[in-house]
Amino acid sequence: MNLQSRDTLPGRIQQWVRPGLFPLRLFLATLFVAALLLAQVAQPDGAGVRYGVLPQAWLTGGPKCMEVEEFRTHEYNEDFYIIRQSGCSHYEKPFLYMLFGNDKAILFDTGAGQTNVARHILEVRDRWLKRKERTSIPLVVAHTHGHSDHTAGDPQFQNLPGVTFVAGTVESQKQFFGIANWPEQFVTYDLGGRVLDIFPIPGHEQAAIAIYDRQTGVFLSGDNLYPGRLYINDDPAFIASTERMVTFTEGKIIAHVLGCHIEQTNTPYLEYSIGSIFQPDEAHLDMTRGHILELNESLKPFKSDRKIERVAMRNFTLWPMGGSNMREWRKVTEEGQRKTQWDQPPGKQPRVPEPPIMKK
Repeated sequence: MNLQSRDTLPGRIQQWVRPGLFPLRLFLATLFVAALLLAQVAQPDGAGVRYGVLPQAWLTGGPKCMEVEEFRTHEYNEDFYIIRQSGCSHYEKPFLYMLFGNDKAILFDTGAGQTNVARHILEVRDRWLKRKERTSIPLVVAHTHGHSDHTAGDPQFQNLPGVTFVAGTVESQKQFFGIANWPEQFVTYDLGGRVLDIFPIPGHEQAAIAIYDRQTGVFLSGDNLYPGRLYINDDPAFIASTERMVTFTEGKIIAHVLGCHIEQTNTPYLEYSIGSIFQPDEAHLDMTRGHILELNESLKPFKSDRKIERVAMRNFTLWPMGGSNMREWRKVTEEGQRKTQWDQPPGKQPRVPEPPIMKK
């Protein structure tokens, strides 16, 4: 994956929607341009947010799992770290986010499956302390939402000294962040010289929250928006949460929208099969406010009593849950790739056909 060969703006606009999906293809392109204009600044001087760098490529699950650690940390800047779990340790390959303020640090999510995540996170903290010539900093362990691929490492943190643990439940989120009016309220959380805006976005999962880091302009969208399958468990809640994201981000500097997974390939409209542990040609993680608007627009036909249907967009797919055979599909994909995990074949991984029971 080469982050230097990004699509041009005209190219993105041209490919954003497939023919026939909406009566006016130009409409979403206009929304995309509008999303950029609403957050314009007077000079191209960085917009007053703290600069950071995304990597040329992310850790996936190979080609040789013997050489791949459970987690790899990327330094976005010296106080913001993105941790990606390897597909060698779990097919979900989630992203974890760790931010440091003057008074405390916060980690969002603890990964999937059986790993040594606490050891890795504490090593990141200790290296940060050494770099800053400090001896300690309190750590908050919180969650973007409560699904098991984001909470599996929770027991490792629950009794650690210097760690405040926040469970991935609605009640825990409400109590810790001070959200009295769930899911409508927008609140702030201060790490010490670093303010985070936090608000609920249920629909994928009931305890989901979005996080906006004012210092960098990075918006963390959890599993509600990322390059891949957007699993929807509660249609009205997901639609309302997407509208809430549109409202919150209007007029704000959004440097990146970062979710918790990548399931899309670099080819438009083409995803990796569920269960893929090795994704050598995966899409970029970072999205824009334009994608939030695109998601919101794609949900409008389902705002009445019509249930959300599967719709494939260029960079993500609406994927309503229920009546599916995803476990079988995941098992076929993962078991096939596990057989070659010590030396994955070169080139793109073939997409495993979807079991007929899942067809809509």
